[in-house]
Amino acid sequence: MRENRTKRLLQQGGVVIGGWVVSDDPTTTELMADVGFDFVVVDTEHAPQTATGLQAHMMALKDTPATGVVRVLWNDFVRVKQALDVGAEGIVFPWVNTVEQARAAVASTRYPPRGVRGWGPRRAIRFAADQTDYFLNAEANILVLCQIETAEALANAAAIAAVDGVDALMIGPADLSINLGVPLDWDCETFVQGVRAVRRAADAAGKAFGVITSGAQLAKRWLAEGARVIIAGADGAFLKMMATATLDEIREALA
Repeated sequence: MRENRTKRLLQQGGVVIGGWVVSDDPTTTELMADVGFDFVVVDTEHAPQTATGLQAHMMALKDTPATGVVRVLWNDFVRVKQALDVGAEGIVFPWVNTVEQARAAVASTRYPPRGVRGWGPRRAIRFAADQTDYFLNAEANILVLCQIETAEALANAAAIAAVDGVDALMIGPADLSINLGVPLDWDCETFVQGVRAVRRAADAAGKAFGVITSGAQLAKRWLAEGARVIIAGADGAFLKMMATATLDEIREALA
């Protein structure tokens, strides 16, 4: 089993930058890795990914240093098992509101007696090439990221961060802002103070704090606030921004 480079960087106090994939085309994932992102998250919560497609996304990262991460549809050990079995090296858990949910998230990534993951990793063990190695090293090389997206989660952030096996608390900015009553307002003091409270909770537990952003300006803003896990943007947004900028520049030349 290869070492989880992203997890190691975080354990060493470093900053990691990732790309977000919504497309069902694994070429997009490969492109994200080629750009140089430390990790690539394939979203299955809000994107129509199939099990076969998810495996193709993970295969696209095989010969790259980028860590393959999956945001599961829900904090459900069956969905986590499937993602890990096809080669995911990390899981983003949405809507983690309580300590019990955080513990369940961690347990879904661990084999008994420390968890509830069933054995059958298939592609993750290169189709039986390194079963023992994977069994012995999977726990140390699977990244667990818990999203804080509600007022309840905010109130429990310190306890969630303290759960053994949680590597980072991730802000889900859209849902958090909506649930705090300030929808999509990143400058509202209620939202900003909420994010800072999550950062403090992560810091106190010795865990990383991260934010999903949509571009360099927001990324730099949260880096300055102490974020060590940054999602720089998603595939569709990157494509639209580049296409728009290119088209505008050409039209300006024609004006």
